[in-house]
Amino acid sequence: MTPSPRTASGSASTGRLIVVAIAMRLVVDTAVRMFYPYLPEISRGLGITLSQGGLLLALRSAMVFPSPLFGAWSDRHGPRALLTAALLTQAVGLWWLSTAQGLASAIPPIILLGLASTAFIPNLQAAVASHVPFHRRGRVVGIIEFSWAITGLVILPLIGIMMVQSGWQAPLRVLAGLSLAVAPLPSLLPRRRQAPTLLGRSFRQMAGAVWRSPSARAAIVVNGLIFIAAESFFVTYGAWLEHSFGLAPNQIGRVAALLGLAELCASGASSLFIDRLGKRRGVGLGLAGMTATLALLPLLERSQALAVAGMLIFTLAFEWSIVSHISLLSEQAPLARGTVLSLAVVAGGVARTISDYLGVVLFEQGGMAATALFGVAGAGLAVFVLLRWVQERAAEPAAAPAPVERLP
Repeated sequence: MTPSPRTASGSASTGRLIVVAIAMRLVVDTAVRMFYPYLPEISRGLGITLSQGGLLLALRSAMVFPSPLFGAWSDRHGPRALLTAALLTQAVGLWWLSTAQGLASAIPPIILLGLASTAFIPNLQAAVASHVPFHRRGRVVGIIEFSWAITGLVILPLIGIMMVQSGWQAPLRVLAGLSLAVAPLPSLLPRRRQAPTLLGRSFRQMAGAVWRSPSARAAIVVNGLIFIAAESFFVTYGAWLEHSFGLAPNQIGRVAALLGLAELCASGASSLFIDRLGKRRGVGLGLAGMTATLALLPLLERSQALAVAGMLIFTLAFEWSIVSHISLLSEQAPLARGTVLSLAVVAGGVARTISDYLGVVLFEQGGMAATALFGVAGAGLAVFVLLRWVQERAAEPAAAPAPVERLP
């Protein structure tokens, strides 16, 4: 039996969506991720301390607060123009940061980088969710999230080599050029047909309707708690490897590649199994794995091999959890996905703002044990909120637009 023209057209459109999304995400994810393993090297290059570097990352994370405005705009007008503007902003921020020296001069480009990722990531996810049916969404989201894993597996090691050979500014400038190169790609995304009545909804109305849903509200909180658990680890693991085992940037890059392989496996497993397992159940299993691994991680510090193994298991659990949670979030308020996902980004950003700075401070004062204990508290609370309030999907169309009165 040959596929109908409509099915073939839909498959081609989904395939194009996946290719375009991965190409853009590789550049954006690299710009976000490179600061974690190489924070000590970048901080030295800027002439600042490690804790000041953590403060810069906290400031970048704090730029999530305009995210719901971006999401509401995308819900009303579509994501294409917003995604292009985000990529151009990222290019400017990366190049500007490569010329900075000292904390004060690094603050403006860091703000631009935070705004760029805030505008880009949740609205690309919303565009994907709007195009792909819920019963297949976990698979497509998982495939696109391969980009995060590929960044760790392939690109971060290359950045480590580039830093050793050409200095800390070189990767920033290369990524600035790549950001410009992919800026036209949002125009290739499938067009989204949105209900005309959404044009009459203000941001306050859309966000308020989402927040009145107990399940949507709890799912957004869970997103923040996941990052409480994860960010304090990711912002310090490069320093941990350097201080405890004496690894250089290129050696840390090889560990980052192993973590990227773990992320690739977790994203692949989520894309294959999460739709059948159930998205809520899958997120819960991942969070339980994060909690247990973080609790054990400080005990593995006596051996580099055991420490890396613990890092791999934690990364598997985190990537599975966050990829699965994207699909869970996307169906909490189907008519306002951009708003929901953007509010989730705000929750995650608040968590990351806290963890980026506090994680480094805890590490400097108490080592990985203090950092891990902080993460265990976040992951354990996330399990409780998920099981108590979050539903698999909205019981009814949340955030449905109110009728718009038209002038005669």
